[in-house]
Amino acid sequence: MHLIDATLPVLVAQGRIIDRVQARRWSWALSRLDIAKVKGPKEPVVASDALCGLDGVLTGDYQALFQKLRRLGRIEIVFGDNFGWATALAACWLEEGGGGVVCSLTGSGGLAALERLRLCLHVSGRVPLTGSGHVFQELRQLFEEMSGQAVDHFAPVLGRGVFVGESGVHVDSWPKDPSLYEPFPPQLVGAKRLLTIGRHSGQVALRLKCWQLGLSYPQEKFPELLTLARDKSTALERSLTDQEFTDLTQIRMEG
Repeated sequence: MHLIDATLPVLVAQGRIIDRVQARRWSWALSRLDIAKVKGPKEPVVASDALCGLDGVLTGDYQALFQKLRRLGRIEIVFGDNFGWATALAACWLEEGGGGVVCSLTGSGGLAALERLRLCLHVSGRVPLTGSGHVFQELRQLFEEMSGQAVDHFAPVLGRGVFVGESGVHVDSWPKDPSLYEPFPPQLVGAKRLLTIGRHSGQVALRLKCWQLGLSYPQEKFPELLTLARDKSTALERSLTDQEFTDLTQIRMEG
């Protein structure tokens, strides 16, 4: 047993009410990620015999320590997060062949982040993901429903903005080799790459967006269009929608 999910009791400890339907939906979604143990809302977050802490072991010979801990057999282990290392500690523990990590979605409650560790298990080849990546999106939506809080826009794995690009090397790599920049393909977690045009965009992004939207625009006019797009994005204090960008190109073509 690699991961033990404690998201539901963490939310209950935070004052949230989890009904039976939500609990069943949660357990079903996690079973599709091969999470063998899901703690119910009324279970303790940390078992009485769990091993807790180890916050600072990354500064020492953590591999030797982990080898000793593995001799204890099947245990629940809860890594401390006083230094913001809980997920990193858990990932190192899994790499050393450990298991029984108590975690939660997004690291709620100061635990290691379940979704990130599940990706670690996949990338390492220990427990490959076999189902649809859309289950990650389902989990995010259900978590937001139960917790009453939105997952951070740029949170690793679950953030809606993880695969959104406006400029830079990652945008340039998309039509060539996305793996040069992306740690894993977006479809693995049910996401899609999204190019937006904003105040940081350059002509490469502009050209790619025109191609994506099927817009035929004279390249000699790109510098002028880029200036207008950046100005509009700055005024709106956000990136342009596809429709706003299309309208902008139409106005310039007609002008």
